[in-house]
Amino acid sequence: MKKNGVLWQILILVLAATFSSCGDKESADTMPHSLYAIARQSASAPLQYKAEMPVFSLNDIRSFNTKTGEIIFNDLTFDKHLFYDSSCQYSVYFYDEHGLLFDARAVSWLSSVGYFDQLTFQCAFYGPDDQLQTTNNRFYLQYGYPGIIEGDETVKELMKKNAAGMERFTNILRQAGKLIE
Repeated sequence: MKKNGVLWQILILVLAATFSSCGDKESADTMPHSLYAIARQSASAPLQYKAEMPVFSLNDIRSFNTKTGEIIFNDLTFDKHLFYDSSCQYSVYFYDEHGLLFDARAVSWLSSVGYFDQLTFQCAFYGPDDQLQTTNNRFYLQYGYPGIIEGDETVKELMKKNAAGMERFTNILRQAGKLIE
């Protein structure tokens, strides 16, 4: 009888472990994952400012619109050199807990250079009064700046290269309830 009692206890422990791991997997799948971005300055930038700086995390994002590419942040202020000084040459690297998703060139309306073959993280400032403010402005994640030529083969290749990372990016935002489709 003692042998059966031990077997029952083992069986109960195994079943409890099995069901608890299933529950953890389901809750892990429904929980938002980490998402963050870091800006890195090009080594060839004429004006060396900061080699690397944090940009934002998942908690800083209010919403992302998949049609327009607009990212709305929760009262986040960026270092003005990220967008204002084109000689600083920053790229923003988007990560999740597994690694790099994709990177985008930081640009603003002040840029006199077109970036037609790159994914860009754009800041669209409201006007001259806001030149030194990067809070509550319009930010976009788009291919090309100020726009792209439809059907461009370089952009098509870049979109293919970034497809898995972009899908992961939107899935994280969807799980967090921050995606506008």
